[in-house]
Amino acid sequence: MEILKKIILISILLVGATLFIRCNKKTNEISKEKEIKNLETKDLSIYELIKNSIQSNGELPEDFRLPLKDPNGIPWADGAMDGVYIYHTVGNEEDIEPLKNIVFQISEGKFEEAQTNLDKLDFSMVSRTNSLLSWIIQEQKQINLNNLYEFATFQLTNSKNIELIKFCLSVLTLMNIETDKDTIEKVKTLALSDEFTLYCLDILVYCLDILVQLEDSNDEIFEIAKKVKGWGRIYIIEYLQATNNEIKEWILEEGCHNNVLPAYTAYTCAKKINLVEILNEDKISNKKFNDISYLMNALLDESAITGISALENRELLIERYLEKAKYLSSTEDDYSAVMTLKEYIKNNKEINNDLIKICDKILNSEKTRNNIKELLKEGYGCNIAKYLGIDTDKYILEYLQNNPLKNPYIIFNISERENMEKLVSFIEKNLTLEKLKGAPTDKFYPKNEENKEYIFLDTIIRKLGNFKRTERNFVVSLYPVEPTASMDEPENFIGIGENLIICALNSPYVDIRYGAVNTLESWKEKGYILSNEIVKNIKNLEKIEVDEELKIKLNKLLK
Repeated sequence: MEILKKIILISILLVGATLFIRCNKKTNEISKEKEIKNLETKDLSIYELIKNSIQSNGELPEDFRLPLKDPNGIPWADGAMDGVYIYHTVGNEEDIEPLKNIVFQISEGKFEEAQTNLDKLDFSMVSRTNSLLSWIIQEQKQINLNNLYEFATFQLTNSKNIELIKFCLSVLTLMNIETDKDTIEKVKTLALSDEFTLYCLDILVYCLDILVQLEDSNDEIFEIAKKVKGWGRIYIIEYLQATNNEIKEWILEEGCHNNVLPAYTAYTCAKKINLVEILNEDKISNKKFNDISYLMNALLDESAITGISALENRELLIERYLEKAKYLSSTEDDYSAVMTLKEYIKNNKEINNDLIKICDKILNSEKTRNNIKELLKEGYGCNIAKYLGIDTDKYILEYLQNNPLKNPYIIFNISERENMEKLVSFIEKNLTLEKLKGAPTDKFYPKNEENKEYIFLDTIIRKLGNFKRTERNFVVSLYPVEPTASMDEPENFIGIGENLIICALNSPYVDIRYGAVNTLESWKEKGYILSNEIVKNIKNLEKIEVDEELKIKLNKLLK
């Protein structure tokens, strides 16, 4: 089963990445803004790019990413490729013969030749690190370590090659750099990038433990942990020790909050803070309990990695959590954890079945149902409400009419055709569709507050096609994401919202145009006949479409 999960995950990644490549072919139209930015950064080394991008809060910008190794290849998020290798492959070490030869070149002082060969070499360091370091230790009498050190420290700040820098960081773990404070500071700077965090940690942990007391070195790691939000946070949680209450509280509050998937760090966080011990406390605030619930939900998500099932005291943890949930539950995370726990207990015969009764008592109480209805009014709690048999459509409609652009993803929870028709009618009257149109480009709309109208349009178009909600950044940054037909909803939205479809077809953003075409394809497969107005807009778009794959899809629609 675990192997199957991993195969499915990797398949999703590869399919999504392929779609990205197909959708993101370069055109001759490059924006001036993008051109200027490229000119400003093209001559910078990786280190300089990171250092120059650090904000006043000591963090990299949220949208920061390193230059792609291959602009036309798979657009991995920083640190993601290594993450997939570590968490979702067997982890067999790969051939290091070319790296051995390069190490000998460095040892002989042939720095330029070694750099050239590393730049030419197509390799991934994560699958070779252990083997290479073991070999260097074995052959250290034959290697000039001073030359290796000189080469590594120079390339650390001057190279534009990501894997070359990882190579240098890896070999530096074998060097005595604890007195080289300048290099240590450079390593700390590189650690702010999710791509390098993992490789910097071994150096920092070792060196700082020599220079200062253990607790102080852990504090240094803690400072970096607070500044990385993606794969870097996932890696660093493994190194961070809960040596004091401040760190322990942060692990509970933030340890599972990352831009990838909370589940990746859930087990480690639960172990390091001793979650059962926290739940044994007499007094727990609602805020703290909500943080616990967030962690519980992450532990229960075992789609990508084992969580709660790996805990030795999982039944005790469940008991303690439910005891507190009886009177502390109030948020969506709280009720979601209880709901998911119920299903988890049902599917695990070795866990006391009586715990289901406690879940039911919490979920079916009048307090819970009233709280869920209040959450629905605020745009939350739809999944729990459906689980409890509460009609959500009326709450969603009311919410969207009062807050049309605040939480667009709630649209995915509408189930009745007549309610979707009401929503579409409201949108067409209250959303200025004309301002969302423009000449087609190969760009993707920025997912931010300034573009909430586009987010809303993209979301409802996908819903009309009966596709599930799709996230934009999991392991790989993928735009647009291939829609997945929903199996838990009736296919009853065919033909609704033609004006919205037409608006999306005329969007300047390629991912929104793909959404419109995917929805029309879905409708057509189920017998829908394209209206004259839609056909007219498809023909007009086909003439000027800049994405070749999308142009092919448009042509097929007309046939």
